[in-house]
Amino acid sequence: MPKWYGFYFNGVSHVSKDRGATLALQVFSTPRKGSILPFQHEFLETSQQQKLVNEEGFTQVYHWKGNGKTILLAHGWESNAWRWKYLIEPLQKLDYNIIAIDAPAHGNSSGEEFTAVKYSRILRSIIELYRPEIIVAHSVGAMATSFQESQTPHSFIEKMVLLGSPNTLKAIMKDYQQLVGFSDRVYASLDRLLHRIYGFHIKDFNTEDFVAQIECPVLLIHNKSDAIVPYESMLQIAAQSPHATVYESKTGGHSLHTSEVVDQILAFL
Repeated sequence: MPKWYGFYFNGVSHVSKDRGATLALQVFSTPRKGSILPFQHEFLETSQQQKLVNEEGFTQVYHWKGNGKTILLAHGWESNAWRWKYLIEPLQKLDYNIIAIDAPAHGNSSGEEFTAVKYSRILRSIIELYRPEIIVAHSVGAMATSFQESQTPHSFIEKMVLLGSPNTLKAIMKDYQQLVGFSDRVYASLDRLLHRIYGFHIKDFNTEDFVAQIECPVLLIHNKSDAIVPYESMLQIAAQSPHATVYESKTGGHSLHTSEVVDQILAFL
């Protein structure tokens, strides 16, 4: 099926470069998973919930109230707010005020397409509404969060934790190109399309550049066995940031769903 997509993009691009790139971006931006599964409902129902309207629909917000500092949790690609269950429970014991959201086109939020830039805009509105002192973000959520803070910094944010964050959009797009098999012609058109829509070229969208502009302490956690995002991504990000510290998790793969990771997050906070 992926190779069929590549064949299709390549064929369409000979008729219209823009159309081939538009289709490639549409497929790239459409999650296959991330809906709330039946077993996840019970835990999410322990929160206070609301839907916040945005320019493209609405964002599902989950709120576990506490008297301590406010912490915002931002999940990654093909996930939802339930993924934070094993962190939320110990945070509740410490009386944190916890906000989690479903990203666009994920969970109970609206939409069919997801990009890091679109996610960053949603995160900005949530940050400005709830004014969290702490943000914990995973995978593409970490990339979107760091991009947002590099563009619109918020002085009230005291600490950030980035879990399994990818570094360069170029690496992601090259993996996509290899998986699907579309041509360099389509890749170049896709690059021009992103520049037209978002104002940047693929090579210029890098987490290391975003984190370098963030002035609060940042904890980067990654696992060498991560099969989704290379461990080297964390080292590249850390090398550019004077405010980042790193922790190599021995467990957790890409999801980093382990007590070891939770302990490191709590210690950092």
